[in-house]
Amino acid sequence: MIRSIVALVGSFAIYVFAVFVLTLVAAFALGARRGTPAPSLVITGLAIAAVSALVGGYGCAALAPMKPRAHTAGLAAMILVSQLSALLKQPEGVPRWDPVALAVVAPLFALAGGALRRPRSPSVHP
Repeated sequence: MIRSIVALVGSFAIYVFAVFVLTLVAAFALGARRGTPAPSLVITGLAIAAVSALVGGYGCAALAPMKPRAHTAGLAAMILVSQLSALLKQPEGVPRWDPVALAVVAPLFALAGGALRRPRSPSVHP
Protein backbone atom coordinates (compact mmCIF):
# COMPACT_ATOMS: atom_id res chain seq x y z
CA MET A 1 0.00 0.00 0.00
CA ILE A 2 2.77 2.45 0.93
CA ARG A 3 4.67 1.72 -2.28
CA SER A 4 1.52 2.42 -4.31
CA ILE A 5 1.11 5.79 -2.61
CA VAL A 6 4.79 6.56 -3.17
CA ALA A 7 4.43 5.63 -6.84
CA LEU A 8 1.44 7.93 -7.33
CA VAL A 9 2.64 10.88 -5.29
CA GLY A 10 6.21 10.54 -6.53
CA SER A 11 5.25 10.39 -10.17
CA PHE A 12 2.88 13.35 -9.78
CA ALA A 13 5.78 15.26 -8.21
CA ILE A 14 7.97 14.27 -11.18
CA TYR A 15 5.27 15.60 -13.54
CA VAL A 16 4.87 18.91 -11.67
CA PHE A 17 8.63 19.43 -11.32
CA ALA A 18 9.22 18.72 -15.01
CA VAL A 19 6.45 21.17 -15.99
CA PHE A 20 7.97 23.81 -13.71
CA VAL A 21 11.55 23.45 -14.95
CA LEU A 22 10.67 23.12 -18.64
CA THR A 23 8.31 26.11 -18.44
CA LEU A 24 11.06 28.26 -16.92
CA VAL A 25 13.47 27.19 -19.65
CA ALA A 26 10.91 27.81 -22.40
CA ALA A 27 9.90 31.20 -20.99
CA PHE A 28 13.54 32.26 -20.88
CA ALA A 29 14.29 30.89 -24.35
CA LEU A 30 11.21 32.52 -25.89
CA GLY A 31 11.72 35.81 -24.08
CA ALA A 32 8.39 35.71 -22.28
CA ARG A 33 7.21 38.89 -20.61
CA ARG A 34 4.51 39.54 -18.03
CA GLY A 35 1.04 39.95 -19.39
CA THR A 36 -0.67 38.05 -22.17
CA PRO A 37 1.33 34.95 -23.15
CA ALA A 38 2.58 34.74 -26.71
CA PRO A 39 0.93 32.07 -28.89
CA SER A 40 4.28 30.31 -29.18
CA LEU A 41 4.47 29.98 -25.39
CA VAL A 42 0.92 28.59 -25.21
CA ILE A 43 1.75 25.90 -27.79
CA THR A 44 5.06 25.21 -26.07
CA GLY A 45 3.19 24.79 -22.78
CA LEU A 46 1.08 22.07 -24.36
CA ALA A 47 4.22 20.26 -25.53
CA ILE A 48 5.80 20.70 -22.09
CA ALA A 49 2.76 19.18 -20.40
CA ALA A 50 2.84 16.24 -22.81
CA VAL A 51 6.55 15.51 -22.27
CA SER A 52 6.25 15.95 -18.50
CA ALA A 53 3.24 13.63 -18.33
CA LEU A 54 5.08 11.06 -20.44
CA VAL A 55 8.02 11.12 -18.01
CA GLY A 56 5.68 11.04 -15.01
CA GLY A 57 3.76 8.08 -16.44
CA TYR A 58 6.96 6.17 -17.08
CA GLY A 59 8.15 6.93 -13.55
CA CYS A 60 4.83 5.80 -12.12
CA ALA A 61 5.02 2.46 -13.91
CA ALA A 62 8.61 2.04 -12.76
CA LEU A 63 7.77 2.82 -9.13
CA ALA A 64 4.58 0.76 -8.98
CA PRO A 65 4.98 -2.40 -6.90
CA MET A 66 2.39 -4.30 -8.99
CA LYS A 67 -0.09 -3.45 -11.73
CA PRO A 68 1.86 -0.55 -13.27
CA ARG A 69 -0.92 0.25 -15.77
CA ALA A 70 -3.46 0.67 -12.95
CA HIS A 71 -1.08 2.99 -11.12
CA THR A 72 -0.49 4.96 -14.31
CA ALA A 73 -4.27 5.28 -14.76
CA GLY A 74 -4.39 6.70 -11.23
CA LEU A 75 -1.72 9.22 -12.17
CA ALA A 76 -3.65 10.15 -15.31
CA ALA A 77 -6.74 10.75 -13.15
CA MET A 78 -4.72 12.95 -10.78
CA ILE A 79 -3.40 14.98 -13.72
CA LEU A 80 -6.91 15.26 -15.18
CA VAL A 81 -8.30 16.62 -11.90
CA SER A 82 -5.46 19.13 -11.62
CA GLN A 83 -6.00 20.29 -15.20
CA LEU A 84 -9.77 20.53 -14.78
CA SER A 85 -9.28 22.75 -11.75
CA ALA A 86 -7.32 25.08 -14.04
CA LEU A 87 -10.48 25.51 -16.11
CA LEU A 88 -12.09 27.27 -13.15
CA LYS A 89 -9.33 29.84 -12.82
CA GLN A 90 -8.14 30.40 -16.36
CA PRO A 91 -5.53 33.18 -16.58
CA GLU A 92 -6.34 36.24 -18.64
CA GLY A 93 -5.12 36.13 -22.21
CA VAL A 94 -4.91 32.35 -22.42
CA PRO A 95 -7.06 30.92 -25.24
CA ARG A 96 -10.17 29.06 -24.08
CA TRP A 97 -9.05 25.87 -25.80
CA ASP A 98 -5.74 25.66 -23.90
CA PRO A 99 -6.96 24.27 -20.53
CA VAL A 100 -9.24 21.84 -22.36
CA ALA A 101 -6.36 20.67 -24.55
CA LEU A 102 -4.15 20.27 -21.48
CA ALA A 103 -6.88 18.25 -19.73
CA VAL A 104 -6.96 15.86 -22.69
CA VAL A 105 -3.31 15.69 -23.75
CA ALA A 106 -1.56 15.38 -20.37
CA PRO A 107 -3.50 12.35 -19.06
CA LEU A 108 -3.18 10.58 -22.42
CA PHE A 109 0.58 11.11 -22.43
CA ALA A 110 0.80 9.87 -18.83
CA LEU A 111 -0.88 6.65 -19.96
CA ALA A 112 1.50 6.44 -22.91
CA GLY A 113 4.49 6.90 -20.60
CA GLY A 114 3.27 4.05 -18.42
CA ALA A 115 2.83 1.87 -21.49
CA LEU A 116 6.44 2.55 -22.53
CA ARG A 117 7.75 0.98 -19.35
CA ARG A 118 8.42 -2.71 -19.86
CA PRO A 119 7.07 -4.98 -17.16
CA ARG A 120 9.62 -6.37 -14.77
CA SER A 121 10.66 -9.87 -15.64
CA PRO A 122 10.59 -12.31 -12.75
CA SER A 123 13.95 -13.05 -11.24
CA VAL A 124 15.33 -16.40 -12.20
CA HIS A 125 17.34 -18.09 -9.51
CA PRO A 126 19.52 -21.05 -10.46
